[in-house]
Amino acid sequence: MKRLVSLLLSVVIIFVLSATNPGRSEYVDWVNQKTMDQSSNLLKRGILSVAGKSIFDAGTTKKDYVVFSIYKTDFTDVGMGKMTTLGIFNQFIPLTNLEKEK
Repeated sequence: MKRLVSLLLSVVIIFVLSATNPGRSEYVDWVNQKTMDQSSNLLKRGILSVAGKSIFDAGTTKKDYVVFSIYKTDFTDVGMGKMTTLGIFNQFIPLTNLEKEK
């Protein structure tokens, strides 16, 4: 009986994690908003509001592990560095901040 409860609980946890694994479009929206919030330059914010989503979508790779996803975004072409983010429970947790290349 104890084994059955453990198995059932594991299945429920896996189901909840997989159902709340955020998608690529949600990540692109999140990273675009986060970058606009951090920018103090009005011109940069305007460019991000118009073309930011396509820029971030082109520079992002996603590895889907069913219960969570790892997003890697490369901003080196625009001089901003790289960022790695964990997507889980409909949330995004930055694992690395923007790392500028030296």
